Amino acid sequence: MIPARGRIAARRRLRARVLRVLPAVSGHREESIVNDEVQVMTACPQIKRRGPAARLAGILVPVFLAVAAALQGVPSEALGEDTAKLYVHIETPGRFSYLGDPTQVSILLKNEGAAPWLNPGLDIEGGFQVLDSEGNKLEKAKIPPMLKDGQPKVLEPNAYFGKIVNLNQYFPKIAAIGTYRITWSAAGIPEQSLATRIIKKYDPARDYQAVIDTDFGKIVIEFYKDLAPYHTRNFIDLANLNFYDGLLFHRIVKGEMILGGSPTGDERGSPGYNVPPETNGLKVLPGVVAQVRNSQTGPDESGSIFMIAATAQPDLDARVTVFGRVVEGLDTVKAITNVPTVGSAPRAASRPIKDVTIKKIEIREKKAKT
Repeated sequence: MIPARGRIAARRRLRARVLRVLPAVSGHREESIVNDEVQVMTACPQIKRRGPAARLAGILVPVFLAVAAALQGVPSEALGEDTAKLYVHIETPGRFSYLGDPTQVSILLKNEGAAPWLNPGLDIEGGFQVLDSEGNKLEKAKIPPMLKDGQPKVLEPNAYFGKIVNLNQYFPKIAAIGTYRITWSAAGIPEQSLATRIIKKYDPARDYQAVIDTDFGKIVIEFYKDLAPYHTRNFIDLANLNFYDGLLFHRIVKGEMILGGSPTGDERGSPGYNVPPETNGLKVLPGVVAQVRNSQTGPDESGSIFMIAATAQPDLDARVTVFGRVVEGLDTVKAITNVPTVGSAPRAASRPIKDVTIKKIEIREKKAKT
């Protein structure tokens, strides 16, 4: 039997090998998120005991458990574990795809057992199903099954193979904006599942505005896309994912600035990643929108927490990435900075006594001046 720590280490090595064998194909600067739980499936059926044998098993099982505990750490071959164990893992290159781009899924199959796994000739593409946000299955296109010549007929222990599948070829309706659940299964193999989103495509050649709807009114911001391209794209993508909707401006520095965008309602929250700073020389002037750096991010900046300055903050110049500015609604920002706050030492009172909610952030294309 393999100790728990050994199993975790083995899974980490497997994930690293997946990323080398099946690299991310999206051009978006984002690390692929890998599920920590890789399901184990055995290639042999479970044996059911009945009658007198079951009573005998009740006596012998405690003995077997004691023996197993004594043999902890002995290689599986010595224990007679000679079955094939198939690990199956599916993932997308990122948490979402852009509208119009391929929706790609990678699938990896690896034999983690001590015996060879006999491949029956899997219909990999045919094993996929896609469901919309209401649970309805998307209709499959009528495409002839792919040839299986590239699949190994026998998968030796620790051997693996995989494939990248473009789901748009098989499910044309997945090309619409929305949330989808992707599943894969085959005969004798439990279903694998993941969720993905299709969102509006970010076009760096276009100019965008973000309309932040709050309890105190609307705030319209524009972006310094050329001076902070990654921060601009990151903010717009999160807004199009509805990430910010319902979150709070959780910190207020009275009369000076407001901070929001944390899913936990404090500085610990993030979308699961931080972002490197983009030094651009822009100063923190009234109305500036900047990414926040705090004790949780180290030298990087939060992936989602941003601040809007109501007054100039020279102490923050060159310390945060400025990526936008308020063009409408600075009075709304100033009104929020005057909401009463509470707090405890060592930090000054900065938590609003009443929630200030980001109702929604809408991304729209900036209208050309006439």
